[in-house]
Amino acid sequence: MKDLLQKFSSWRDAIVRLSDRAGENRVLLFDSRDAAYNVAFMLDGEWDECNSVVIPTSDEIAIKTAASLVEARWCDSGKSCTLLPKLSVETLKRRYAVGDRHFINANLMCADLSHLNLNQINFGWAKLRGANLSGANLSGADLTAADLSDANLSGADLSGADLSRADLTGANTSDTNLSGACLRGAIASNSGDRIS
Repeated sequence: MKDLLQKFSSWRDAIVRLSDRAGENRVLLFDSRDAAYNVAFMLDGEWDECNSVVIPTSDEIAIKTAASLVEARWCDSGKSCTLLPKLSVETLKRRYAVGDRHFINANLMCADLSHLNLNQINFGWAKLRGANLSGANLSGADLTAADLSDANLSGADLSGADLSRADLTGANTSDTNLSGACLRGAIASNSGDRIS
């Protein structure tokens, strides 16, 4: 419990620091936690331990260069862009293979991720609408508030996955292994009914 309180306290302090600096600096959102960490290091920015970075300058060329070095997609926080640019399946596979598991807010709409081994991946708040995840291994994955509407999850292994507040409207879940999965607050129908 003490570790949890310390972690919460450090996150709160990071958010306060980011809020204080956000008025005078540029806030960027990246398609993964690791990408945000690496870009913050390269650009002398402040990382929020998630997928945001506050940088002291708005040099567009430096941002694009740093993002391309880590094969990351990004957008400015607060811009009219509601989705990050689409993450390619090849980039996802390459980054997953080297140990990156944090793909928070990733845009993988309509992507073909069938039969991939993506256990323990963090797809929190990811855009997976219409994605083909049939036969994929997503055991232990974090899919908190992910948009899985109209996704094909047939035969997927979601055992132990966190699907709390996920949108499963219209998703094909035939033969999906949901043993031990957390479905608290997930939406499973067009009427917006939530699973308790």
